[in-house]
Amino acid sequence: MKRQALILAAALCVSAVVPAARAATTDSISVTVSLVATIEVDLEPNSWLIGPVQLSSVTPWTTFTAAVGNTAPKLEIALANPTGGLVAGAAPGVNTFAVEVDDPPMFLTTAWQVLAASAPPYGAKVFRMRYYAPTASTIPADRDQSFSILVRASAPI
Repeated sequence: MKRQALILAAALCVSAVVPAARAATTDSISVTVSLVATIEVDLEPNSWLIGPVQLSSVTPWTTFTAAVGNTAPKLEIALANPTGGLVAGAAPGVNTFAVEVDDPPMFLTTAWQVLAASAPPYGAKVFRMRYYAPTASTIPADRDQSFSILVRASAPI
């Protein structure tokens, strides 16, 4: 009988421990993730057809949009001189044309200038430009005077 009592007591002890052995605990893994920074600019429209102009004339404002990626980039703008003989200046003159930007107010040069210190992520910078024809020219009228306006996006400083 003593032996049966010991076996019964041992069985009760084991059954009391078994539920505790089945209990679980929870822990977690902290995950850190972010999107790859995309510094980009997409211009719309990406061409500006001015066509033939009279000396000393000024074109109407034309609106441009610089859409950016998932970062807040610095946008800069510059002008590349044409190969036809005219040059860009801060004001029109003899063989010199000018391109004005409305926001922020500036005349384009071949040096990079800030168009937006920090454009909003997934946003856009809207700006307008107009062309000032030379006041006088020694260059033949049939010579192409095409030029490029460059906009670049970079990480803000």
